[in-house]
Amino acid sequence: MPHLAPYVDDDTSWAARQRLYAGLLAKPGTVLLLARESGRLVGYGLAHVTDVAGTWIEDTWVTAAQVGEIESVGVLPEFRNRGIGTALMDRLEAELRADGVQDLMLGVLAGNDAAIRLYERRGYRQTWLYMSRWSGRANEDHSGS
Repeated sequence: MPHLAPYVDDDTSWAARQRLYAGLLAKPGTVLLLARESGRLVGYGLAHVTDVAGTWIEDTWVTAAQVGEIESVGVLPEFRNRGIGTALMDRLEAELRADGVQDLMLGVLAGNDAAIRLYERRGYRQTWLYMSRWSGRANEDHSGS
């Protein structure tokens, strides 16, 4: 999604992801799945369980006391459109259901239309929309006119 730039570099991004994932993997109810083809890692999925109390969820929607969040699903570009993302979602949702979690949420970047279509086919609907105005984003007019 080039129109959403500026982005941090990959090293910065993955350092932050590593900290986030380490914290999530230490929580009970977290699920990490790895997808391999011929021994090669081609995708992954990560989901965790969140208490609703004290979040933006509890003052807006009727849910159970805990919800599952699909934190990340990724498939290498050359392995997309082979059902790997769907299989990862199937397993993540099944693992969360097995832990008694029925209410699910996930986030997706605006413009990631293939992912949005996948999630909508699975019954996910837009519920919260973040908008941004980053100072380093080119070609933006903030004059208000």
